[in-house]
Amino acid sequence: MRLPLAAASLALAAALAPAPAAAQASERVLTIFGNDKCPADTICVRAPENDRYRIPKELRRSIPTPEDRSWATRVGTMEYTGRTGTGSCSPVGAGGWTGCYQKMLREARDERRAAAEEREQNQPQR
Repeated sequence: MRLPLAAASLALAAALAPAPAAAQASERVLTIFGNDKCPADTICVRAPENDRYRIPKELRRSIPTPEDRSWATRVGTMEYTGRTGTGSCSPVGAGGWTGCYQKMLREARDERRAAAEEREQNQPQR
């Protein structure tokens, strides 16, 4: 007998509690940019003008996934797969070691480029 009474009181308490979604539905929050006017009956959050056409920070990804790489980059990494002989940096074939320095330079250049792009993306906007 106590269990149905407890369940009924819990259901009554849940029905009487104000719903947060209903409270938020009556308020309108709008982000405005630069010197735009704020409409009446609206809560406005002002943002700088240069953020008008930017993707909001909540939607930006900070770490790119492998699916985000372009096809040109993917094919560029496969270009040297299976190469042997002179200029290949492989232990197979005569002169395979001759391409190791070029490979090291190419990888260093790609790392510097990626680091510069990351620094550019993480710079605060003025």
